[in-house]
Amino acid sequence: MNTSSSGDAWANWAFMLGLLGIGLALLLGIGMRLAAAAAGVMMAMMWAAEWPLAQHTSAGKPSGSTNPVTDYHFVYAIGAVVLALTYAGHTWGLGRQWAKLPFVQKNRWLI
Repeated sequence: MNTSSSGDAWANWAFMLGLLGIGLALLLGIGMRLAAAAAGVMMAMMWAAEWPLAQHTSAGKPSGSTNPVTDYHFVYAIGAVVLALTYAGHTWGLGRQWAKLPFVQKNRWLI
């Protein structure tokens, strides 16, 4: 019995739709707080899936891992957080218009 969901169609679709949602939010400048939090979680899970601390693959070959902490997952997560904290969506995107919508005014966590 295989308990792993990696490679299953539903897991692939969920992963890609998650990345699409985060990417669109960051590009459009809407929902930046939520997108930054989701990007941080997604990057942490991707970092753990690659497990950079492992020096060798299961086949015994070198993994190519050079730095166990600061790799591109960390940089991307910090980049998303910086974009949200600096209100980049208000300057370069649709964030200002997004924040004026009534449902966003009622739910400030959507900014």
